[in-house]
Formats: sequence, C-alpha cells, structure tokens
Amino acid sequence: MKRMFWVVILFASISWGATLTWLGSLGTPYAECHGVSADGNTVCGWAGVYEPHYAWRWTNTGGMETIPALIAGRSIEAWGLSADGRVVVGYGMTTGSNYRGFRYDGDSMLVFGTLGGSISWAYAASYDGSKVAGSAEHSSGFNHAFRWTADSGMQDLGVLPGAVRSVARAISLDGGVVVGWSGYGNSIHHAFRWENGEMVSIHNPSFGQSEGLGVSGDGSTAVGAWGPPSMTPTRPFRWTEATGMYDLGTLGGEWGEAWAANYDGTVVVGWSERSQGNWGAFRWTVQGGMEDLNVTYAQLLSPGSVLRDAMAISPDGRYIVGRGYNGATGRDEAYLLDTGPIGVEDGNRSVQVVVSSLPNPFSDQVIIKYQLPARSRVELKVYDLSGRVVLSSANSAQEPGSYEVDFMPDQNRAKVYFLLLRTDFAIYQHRLVRAR
Repeated sequence: MKRMFWVVILFASISWGATLTWLGSLGTPYAECHGVSADGNTVCGWAGVYEPHYAWRWTNTGGMETIPALIAGRSIEAWGLSADGRVVVGYGMTTGSNYRGFRYDGDSMLVFGTLGGSISWAYAASYDGSKVAGSAEHSSGFNHAFRWTADSGMQDLGVLPGAVRSVARAISLDGGVVVGWSGYGNSIHHAFRWENGEMVSIHNPSFGQSEGLGVSGDGSTAVGAWGPPSMTPTRPFRWTEATGMYDLGTLGGEWGEAWAANYDGTVVVGWSERSQGNWGAFRWTVQGGMEDLNVTYAQLLSPGSVLRDAMAISPDGRYIVGRGYNGATGRDEAYLLDTGPIGVEDGNRSVQVVVSSLPNPFSDQVIIKYQLPARSRVELKVYDLSGRVVLSSANSAQEPGSYEVDFMPDQNRAKVYFLLLRTDFAIYQHRLVRAR
C-alpha cells in the first residue's frame, strides 16, 4: 500500500509549535538528562546532590520513574538511552567504592563485568540497545574503552598508539562506530573514532587536548571538547573526515562543550559560557552556527528559568534534552524541548517545514511529497541506520511547485530510515519506520 508523506515549506515563525516540558528532579535539588528517544516519548538521566544518586527514566505516559539500584541504598546514574526508548545504560555503586556499568530494559538488569580490574561504566547504546559502549578497568590498572554485544560480550577496543588508557562515550545508531578519548602517560587526552576494529585519532594537533563526547547517528560526525594541555578552558569541537576537528566557538564566554549530534551531524548541542559564570544551552547548525536556546525559545521560559545545558538530541533534531533551572520550583531539573518543525533564517524572513499527518509505520512504499514556494536547490536523501544512502535525488535547482519521490525499501533490510530534505529555505529531517 502506498503511503503519502507531505513536506510543505511555508513562511512562518521559526519556533512555531515548540514546547518546553520540565521533567522534575525526583524531589531533589538537582537532575541531569542524558538521553532522549527518537520519538521524544522517553528520556533518561539521574538526580541527587549527595549519596545516593537516583537513575530515572521518564515517559510521556508514566512520568519520571526510578531505575533499581545495583545495591539498595547506593548511587546509580543513567547516562545513555537507546533511540527506540527501550534500553537505559549507566553505572552504579556495588561493594565498597566499586561501581559497574549496567544495561536495563525495564524487565531485567544486566551488570557488566570488567576487563580484568574491578570497575566499569556504560555510557551509550545503539538504536535498539543491542550494542553498548563504555569503559572498564583493564588488568593493566588503566581503563580501556569497550563495546558490548549480546553475542560477543565486552570487546576491548584498546588504546591509541603510545597511550595507556581509553574511554568510549558515544556509539552510532547501528553500533558500528564508537567515539571517545584515549589518554597518555602525561595525562594528555586525544579524541578517537573506532570502526571495523581500528581505533584512529581524530585529534587536531594544534589543540592541546581533546575528548570525544558524542557521535552522529550515522557515525560520520564526532563532537566533544578541546582545550590547552590543562583543559582550562574547554571549547566545543566538531569533526568530520572532510573538515577534521575544528572549534565551534561559544556563546560569548570562554568555556563550552559539545555533547551530541543529530543523525547526520548537521545539528550539534551542548553548553557554553555566555559571560563569565553564566552558562547556557546551545544548538549549532551547519547553516546558522551557534545559537543560545534561551534566546531562540525565550517565550517558553518562565521568569527566572534558564536552560543550562543540552546533553542529547533526537536523530531528526527535533527533541533536545538537558538540565535547566526551573524558576517556578527553584531547582535544577531535567527538561524536554520539542523544537517543533525545523526552520532556519533566510535573510529577513523565517522559513519552516510543516508536516501533516503521517501514516508511520508504513507498510511497503512511501510517496514523499514536498512543495517549494520559490526556486531552490533541492537535495533529498534517505539513510538506513548504518548511514548507507538508500535513496538520493540530484542536488539540483527546481522551480516553485509540488514534487514527489517514491521510496520503496528492500523488504529484507532495515526497519528504520531517516529522511533528509535540504533546500535553500530549510532543512527537514524525519524518522521513517517500516512495519513488519
């Protein structure tokens, strides 16, 4: 059965349809947010100032619920969420001062082992949670990055040549690319990207240090923090194979870090100093550069409220989560920002992508329709979870009017796809799910 999929480009307010939801802090004065599902219906993080900390998962139907501690009464923190919203990963205290990484799917808790030592962490999960990235103490006494799969268990990813330690902080949606940092005996860290069994440095030699903290869904883009040898201050970076590692700038102050990217790495989120001691959440885009989310979405903030950081973003770039100060409660709480349709500034006008009702999941074929209000170059691509382009239209100029493209995926391949539509007016991204 063919399914109609309309993409309409209209002139409207850039933040039309945006909403901000304060998720709470489990009654404590502080909460952090570290994962959001592709549909924005599930978020994870941890809360608490003093021992113990509480890991939580929030859903739009059940609210914020705690995740069981590894040992009752001890701290546990959630640091990653699978994009389908089913699996939470993190780490919790065990005996004494030891802690172990975990994978929790709502029904069962898997506690990770180590690589010969006594401690481990889990930081990130693939789209369906079947692969997990983290770090564990090695028999050498140093931590090594690992990737876990149900079939192979914990795989030691090693270290960069000459280094002694490594930490994996992010993993692509298909689990094939891991990003993190590797450290040397002199405590200098270099960001790495691991793929196909090989760990490669992506460090910019003109920077003193760098740490990889996030990766795009397709694995093509790494983000994180760089700085002088002292890492004081840190600044956000973005890396691609074509550009190498480069500075994204700040919101006006000295400090900043980039923590996450959307599916193809064209949108990056993190935190930055706006002025000395004044921190804010940022969103950086290829077209628009750095923007303060407190300015863009000022109309959503109650008096005294501030979005302090942005720590995760959905693959389509629509949902952003992080920590903010809720002026109504006087607490640092987790938040969920639904940015609504994605728009960009075009001279003196704002443009926006608006999506009508979409039958999703689709069964076999999708007709992608879009409408141009003026002449524009158009590029349309559909990716699978591995980042492979399964549909591509020519990047060519098109006249005003309506257009349509048929997409019929291989029935034996992926269930989830990402649509990317670029025009001179806007960028639109959307997740497509094929029913089985």
